[in-house]
Amino acid sequence: MIKQNEEKNCAAYKVQPPSNSHVSIIIKGGDTSVSQNHNCLNCPKTSQKCWIVTLYFITITVLFMDMNLMAPNLTTIAEEFGMSDDERDVKLGGLIALGFFFVGAPVSFLVGWLADYSVNRSPLFAATVLVGELGCLGSAFVTSYPQLYVCRVLTGISVGGALPVIYSVLGDIYPANKRSAISAVVTTGTGIGAGIGQVIAGSMTSWRLPFIIVAVPGLICSVLLLGIEDPERGANEAAVIERQQRAHSQTEEVASSHTDDNCTLESIAEDAEAEDQGGELELEIDHTVQVEAEDRSVSCKGTIELMKIPTVVLVILQAAPGALPFGFVATFLNDFLQEQRGMTKQQATGILLTFGVGNAIGVILSGFLGHFAYKKDVRAPPFIMGTSLMLGCIPFYFLVNYVEGTLLASLVTVLSGVFVVIPVPLERSILTNVCLPRLRGRANAMVSITDDLGKGLGPALVSLLITSFDRQTAFNISLLGWIVGGILSLSIVLFVVKDEAAVQQQLRDRLNEEDEA
Repeated sequence: MIKQNEEKNCAAYKVQPPSNSHVSIIIKGGDTSVSQNHNCLNCPKTSQKCWIVTLYFITITVLFMDMNLMAPNLTTIAEEFGMSDDERDVKLGGLIALGFFFVGAPVSFLVGWLADYSVNRSPLFAATVLVGELGCLGSAFVTSYPQLYVCRVLTGISVGGALPVIYSVLGDIYPANKRSAISAVVTTGTGIGAGIGQVIAGSMTSWRLPFIIVAVPGLICSVLLLGIEDPERGANEAAVIERQQRAHSQTEEVASSHTDDNCTLESIAEDAEAEDQGGELELEIDHTVQVEAEDRSVSCKGTIELMKIPTVVLVILQAAPGALPFGFVATFLNDFLQEQRGMTKQQATGILLTFGVGNAIGVILSGFLGHFAYKKDVRAPPFIMGTSLMLGCIPFYFLVNYVEGTLLASLVTVLSGVFVVIPVPLERSILTNVCLPRLRGRANAMVSITDDLGKGLGPALVSLLITSFDRQTAFNISLLGWIVGGILSLSIVLFVVKDEAAVQQQLRDRLNEEDEA
């Protein structure tokens, strides 16, 4: 496209621009300047990326603080509502967890689909957090069990809907080789939040006040999220970056070329200066590829596409059994240490805090391992996932069955917390790398759904097992979930190379088709 203030002596340029580029050649008087804007420049700058990651980290930390606020006070709440020990485990431990995550599951899929759709993800995320934090605030003022149940279910909306949006956005602002590390940074908030939530709830005599303390920063985060600019979808895919690099070199050739032997950019500039002092000629090339912009309709097509990818199926399947022990830890372990091991509420809360510290260490370690392992071999991250998850069962088994004393229990809990959380950032980065940009929200939502089902069914199943056996036996059974999840994670090694290559090839084919068109 050519824009010219006045008709010049030289023939107008007729240039077929390279795809995925925007070039402006501006001539003022005798000065020739060339500016080039590639799609990657529409991605957030480094400072903006840091702010996005920081705000996401704070938000996810607050959400997971909220999730564990009841755990240190199950017996206290049960006494206030006149419940027996069995009712405490079933109603407060099982049914609330079931509703908390079963509502979060469909909301997760809905939010994931909307994140894939061409809507602004920032207000979507903000609304999701707002609903959940209003439920958190309402929990402080309930007067009956049904009211408490409804408020906790509302909180499940924010926990279930947050992760699909977060990983969808992160996948668009960072390339594949950095996603493990960045996912680890954000995921660190889950362990830190769980630990802080336990400390806040365990250090106060009132079980209601912690809900207010956590809800206020959550509401502030929901407002701040509105200021995040939604990044362009698919801008950091390898195929797109390759195209941008080719476009960059091609546009440089356009800027230095001439239409014939006697007409160069400099001669055009001279004509412009002669005919009109300060005359301006602008040659603008604008041809932006919208990667995967189509197929946004509500249908099962995208979901069916995902289920044809073996790596996606395995990541989804491993989430549910792996979530069973996490549900037991978050819901019952604090009360188990108080009632069955004779610890004070502060001691039991301290043990859970060390688990959160282990989670934080494990997530950071996962980021480093995933980053360097991915560079060496695409199959290394899923191998690390499966191995660490199964190793995490060993220290936790000793904690439930044999370990006595606060110090030894803390050391064992830290070690288990490190092992079992390492797979979490890795599974999300693997999932992002094997999915097309337009399907990532739904893919992450499906993992969150199975994760929610595991966390919801886990406490419910454990509560039923408790009524049939005892707490210790029920907890031992739940640990089998990490072994099953580890085996499924190891199976990803067989498919991940082919699946990741297939995604990039599809993107290259799409871009080539647009070139030919």
